[in-house]
Amino acid sequence: MKKIILFCLLFPFFSTAQIQVSTSLGYAVEKGFGHEADFAGSSFELSIRKHISDKFRTTATLGAYDMRVALVAVSNFDYSSTLFGYSYKMVVPATVGGEYYLLSKKLIKPFVGLESGVFFTNYQSSINENYRSYASALQTGDRLNWGFSPSLGFHLQEYADRLGIFVKVKYTGITYTKKSTGNRPLLKYQR
Repeated sequence: MKKIILFCLLFPFFSTAQIQVSTSLGYAVEKGFGHEADFAGSSFELSIRKHISDKFRTTATLGAYDMRVALVAVSNFDYSSTLFGYSYKMVVPATVGGEYYLLSKKLIKPFVGLESGVFFTNYQSSINENYRSYASALQTGDRLNWGFSPSLGFHLQEYADRLGIFVKVKYTGITYTKKSTGNRPLLKYQR
């Protein structure tokens, strides 16, 4: 059964049509921006697009999101703060999906897309031993979860269709299973 599902997902990439390979660099955040973010960092993705028609392309994406958050202890007496370590999160997505192009015969081609797949997540931390009790609720270890990524953007492509630039905004929703390890300490994001 697994071989049949894998064949159905990969079959469009083996038929005779134009294939496009692209890479992207980006900024990844989790649950907010700036000081409100749980994690923030950089992202890299490698995508393969298969042109099914002028308006539709199938996609397969593999990437890495490297994020971190500073761990800060805040004193209840004088409200001073002390940086005592970092929590790191690495997410590796492996997704398949499609993109629908609203205009296909123009220099600027707007599109909407949707991808779904698995997201491997690894949590690590670097903490000053004197503050280990403040970070007892941090997640550690590896997880494998399902997720989805709707996107919106546009493709600038020269008329010979050899080179192009993608500008894309993507939201990724990952179904994490929560593990409760007690009360969460007072942690804040630090630039």
